[in-house]
Amino acid sequence: MFHNFLVLSVKLVVLAKFLKNSQNKKDASNLGNYEKSKYYCSVCGREISEEDYESYDGMCWECWDDQLTEESDDMFGDVM
Repeated sequence: MFHNFLVLSVKLVVLAKFLKNSQNKKDASNLGNYEKSKYYCSVCGREISEEDYESYDGMCWECWDDQLTEESDDMFGDVM
């Protein structure tokens, strides 16, 4: 009898973990329904990723590269 009780207890624990995990997956999938923040290049206005926004000082890679090239030309002339 004790063995049956132990097996039943283990099954209930496994079932509880399964239900908890499935609920967490549902909660995580609902996060996808919220609109993510959009980021735009401060120079040309193109929509960019959050990573680009943070990495390139609020600019897209092309505008950031253009600015870097212009600054390099101003500092070093047309050597590059």
